[in-house]
Amino acid sequence: MKHKNGFLLIGSFCLGAVVTLLLSLIFPEKKSDSIISPSNYGEIASINQVYEALKSYHYFYEGDSQALIDGAISGMINALDDPHSTYFTMTDYENFVEHLEDTYSGIGCEVTTVNGYTMIVSPFPDSPADEAGILANDLVVEVDGENVVGQTLQEVTNKIKGPVNSTVTLGISRNDNPDLIYIEVTRKAIDQETVKSELITEEGQAIGYLQITTFGENTAQEFKTAIEELEGQGMTGLIVDLRNNSGGYLTSVVEMVDYILPPGKVITTIESRDGSSVSYETESEGKNYPVVTLINEGSASASEIFSAAMKEAGGYEVVGTTSYGKGTVQVSMPLDDHSSLKITTQVWKTPDNNWINEKGVTPTVEVEAPEFYNYYQVYLENGKELEFDQVNPAIANAQNILNTLGYSVDRTDGYFDDSTVSAVKQFQKDNNIAETGIIDNKTASQLTLALRDKIRDKAFDTQFKKALEVLQNT
Repeated sequence: MKHKNGFLLIGSFCLGAVVTLLLSLIFPEKKSDSIISPSNYGEIASINQVYEALKSYHYFYEGDSQALIDGAISGMINALDDPHSTYFTMTDYENFVEHLEDTYSGIGCEVTTVNGYTMIVSPFPDSPADEAGILANDLVVEVDGENVVGQTLQEVTNKIKGPVNSTVTLGISRNDNPDLIYIEVTRKAIDQETVKSELITEEGQAIGYLQITTFGENTAQEFKTAIEELEGQGMTGLIVDLRNNSGGYLTSVVEMVDYILPPGKVITTIESRDGSSVSYETESEGKNYPVVTLINEGSASASEIFSAAMKEAGGYEVVGTTSYGKGTVQVSMPLDDHSSLKITTQVWKTPDNNWINEKGVTPTVEVEAPEFYNYYQVYLENGKELEFDQVNPAIANAQNILNTLGYSVDRTDGYFDDSTVSAVKQFQKDNNIAETGIIDNKTASQLTLALRDKIRDKAFDTQFKKALEVLQNT
């Protein structure tokens, strides 16, 4: 199995690209009485001219030359229209790599940028973001009341981060709804357990289930260890769940595919701008039992390398919905001032030489998730209770949740009618809450938790159930 040296990322975190000529943006301390001549600087003369003009003459300039340089770099990145490359200050870079380390502090989700919006690619399972009801494809419009549309990804993520046990309120746009959903999240230390395993006995068969949350530095070894343990328990088939897994290290996913497929299979081909390419092929003995991969729109990058290899090189079934569509590879390039570039330098192709960028991996068995997966946390704006005769989008969401939980209401349009009062009272009775028929903070929290419990219950997971059925019929 071939490996490349270097820091190769197949994540979906950042935006833009930049050239290393920015290292030449170092200027003498002495100010010039006139704008610098273009002949002194060649093709970057205008950059230098603007830089010196702003420092020398701009009325509101307060001496922060680094801010001007950072702005110039960001502008060039944005001009290249690449959503997966970025410029990091030293602090920004440390924040970026946190999600691939063992533990970090935050809300636990992977983000990217789309048309000036920060978009949730996927919340990590059991993370504060997941618990609060944040979903893949949510757009972050506000952070603690501040509109962040148009801000860089790093600016937004830095605002979302904060001390453990502090809270942040996100204003979310979902499914093009003009009304924002306000979700309060308590920041926590995120323990990066990247592989979760379970043995499921169904109709006499022992089915292994692995949920891979990200492709971190140690994920391949965790993956192998989990499979060995499942095999020791008599596993006869395997489900690999990559839903809402936004990617990680190329080396990890290559090693994991190599462990599953027989020798001589192409895992992926990495192509450079000059036309050269390197193919990664399997060398291990592989496994002789069926494997089904689960994907959805939150499965990106390394997840897509894995699922495409299973589908095209292994001939295995892939169940779910079409994946995110990220077919590029980034490398990290440290700069002299301890900042860093993460830039797109290559693209990757599937075993059948398909480029899935902005297209995604299409499952062999398409299955939608249940509708209630799209419902969200019951949030009371400014703590204001929801009650009879009110009209509010949050009421519509609560009505949908009540119906999902078996508490029937006559309407789900956001009008708090008599049937909603009755349903709320019954829910409160069943959960030892004062039967007021009013959705207060306690009732809202319990509704949210009950919804999350149902979402986590595999008995209602249509995609998982289909994967299980496919294995049983193999």
